Amino acid sequence: MFLYVGLALYLDIGKVSKTTFRIHYWTVPLILTPITIDILLLAFRFHRLLRVLDFNIPMKKSILIYFIGLSFAITPISAGQILRSQIIKKEFDYAFSKTSPILLFEKWSELAAVLVILVALAIVNLMLESIFIIIAGTALVLVFFAIMRNRGLLFLFFKKTTTRFRRLRKFEASIENSQESLKKLASRRVVLLEGFIITIPAQMLQAIAVFLVFQMIGVKIDFVASTQVYFTSIVAGILSFIPGGLVVAEGGMLALLAKYYYNYELALLVSAVIFVRLFTFWYATLFGVITGLITYRGFLTAKGKLDA
Repeated sequence: MFLYVGLALYLDIGKVSKTTFRIHYWTVPLILTPITIDILLLAFRFHRLLRVLDFNIPMKKSILIYFIGLSFAITPISAGQILRSQIIKKEFDYAFSKTSPILLFEKWSELAAVLVILVALAIVNLMLESIFIIIAGTALVLVFFAIMRNRGLLFLFFKKTTTRFRRLRKFEASIENSQESLKKLASRRVVLLEGFIITIPAQMLQAIAVFLVFQMIGVKIDFVASTQVYFTSIVAGILSFIPGGLVVAEGGMLALLAKYYYNYELALLVSAVIFVRLFTFWYATLFGVITGLITYRGFLTAKGKLDA
């Protein structure tokens, strides 16, 4: 909120406010519909991945657990969503180390799906910044795929990201269990295909919502361009490893819009960026927070009854 208010104040909060008041808010349900379906599709994917690893968790519970994890999306590469594995451990007594790798696989498949979309769009509309992001993003996707498939690389990854190797040894068994789950997810062609079958349409729904936000604000750009601007900025935010891609994603989006659509007022473009992030990232986060407040209390009640 400080970021968005500060940006509006820096430019001209009066002009930003005027553009906000001119918005046709009757289009809001049209924007929220594809975003909500996107969340539901990814929640269903989470349930399917649990089943692939032979975890027998009811669909309703697994989807609700996924929703709770969304409230921790504002962490580097959404690592805070690992909370889901802790809930599963408490509720169903499945090892944390065996369910937590699902998060890495999800983030990998989402990044890979976005890159596939960007490559397809680059054929239609060449955007230099998008090409650079595709190259950097592809390198990251290949590195993480190798880590998921190779036990030695996984241990090397943990060694480099842990301050002391002695602390890593304490988690050696957990890391080995994690690698088994990762290898199982990354080795099956059906799983990879299933991940893309669900993830690519989910990402496209998000792109549709972004396009509708631009139209609602009054920035009349076509679907291909709006999707390129949005996903290029989002991948840049992911590559920065900043929580939620904050500042990088917003700054990248604004810079691309200002470069290619300079005929629009800067205040209007700022409003477009703010609303795109509100309707995508922050809507999903709020969705998770509300679900967590309602559902997690239910989990605790059910647990208490079970103990009794």
